[in-house]
Amino acid sequence: MNSSVMVREYGYEYDAVLNASVWEKTAGKVTEDLLWGAYCLRSGRDALKAIAREYKPRVALLPALACDSMVFPFTMYGHKVKYYRINADYSIDLNSIDIGKEPAFFLYTDYFGLKAIDDAALELLKSKGNVMIEDRTHTLIWERRSSFQPDYIVASLRKWLSVPDGGLLWGRISKPFNSDTSFSSTRLQAQCMRHKYLLSGDEKLKTEYRKIFSEVSDIMDKDEPSAMSAYSYALANHADWDEIRSARKRNAEALTAIIQTCPYIHLIQKNAGFSDLYVAFTVNNRDVVQRRLSEERIFNTIIWPLNDEQKQVCGVSKATEENMLAAPCDQRYTVDDMNYIGKEIVRVATDVNE
Repeated sequence: MNSSVMVREYGYEYDAVLNASVWEKTAGKVTEDLLWGAYCLRSGRDALKAIAREYKPRVALLPALACDSMVFPFTMYGHKVKYYRINADYSIDLNSIDIGKEPAFFLYTDYFGLKAIDDAALELLKSKGNVMIEDRTHTLIWERRSSFQPDYIVASLRKWLSVPDGGLLWGRISKPFNSDTSFSSTRLQAQCMRHKYLLSGDEKLKTEYRKIFSEVSDIMDKDEPSAMSAYSYALANHADWDEIRSARKRNAEALTAIIQTCPYIHLIQKNAGFSDLYVAFTVNNRDVVQRRLSEERIFNTIIWPLNDEQKQVCGVSKATEENMLAAPCDQRYTVDDMNYIGKEIVRVATDVNE
């Protein structure tokens, strides 16, 4: 963050300053262009919705460790969701995959850059006629480490960059996208309000933008998949992705080095340069640790609120939901920031658990 910012916070949603020259050209418009060969949609959720509506109702096989953004697109279009288990190392428990006689969707992801399934198993699943979907949200900025070619690849863009909307979809889609920009413009408004809060410390602004962030996703649940706003596309297309990769890797390495010294913390992914979306870890008394860190303005994400069925199907997923935090390591921050965050995480986790 800029040193002139009055309020120092770490994590939570990106703040933003409106790029007036880009906004003047793009306001109210969506893009029809590709980014890195992918369709540009409003969100990762919309990318999955675009896939789901291409097919008549069928079973969708999803990992039990999946947020509602991965589940809802399939139920929205009448598909029946079944969950499979993951192992303690976040690979897929192949014995838990319930393949029926009819082709299904099969969605998989490499959590925090950890390899979920090998190519041979993917080829076998594809050979049975299943529609293979790879979610690359956790590894988007790094070179893909698999030679297997799924039918579709999806990713959320706005977790990596300060854009109000953005999802990517590789694969063949026959139906057009909507041109809704209300989600993007609403989130952009909240991002700009957050920036003003960080400069001013005005708690009224904080209350207002937090309310917007908590409710804005409801817009996406009410309609067909929409294209990415032209504003977000312009920002993403001109972003310095080499610098983003470099900053995130550098920050993840610094934060990991500190956190791994704490005996009360278990790192989920110890090596930088494979994901760096967050630095994820599990800790006992997670809720207390999270609350104490939030009081210090260090916001660690809980990524996957799960439903009862998901927790019943998979103990690892249940334990992850109950014990995991994801510390920020993105390009907003410096190594000095990471040193501060890391020391505070260790201090609080030690204090809570001793």
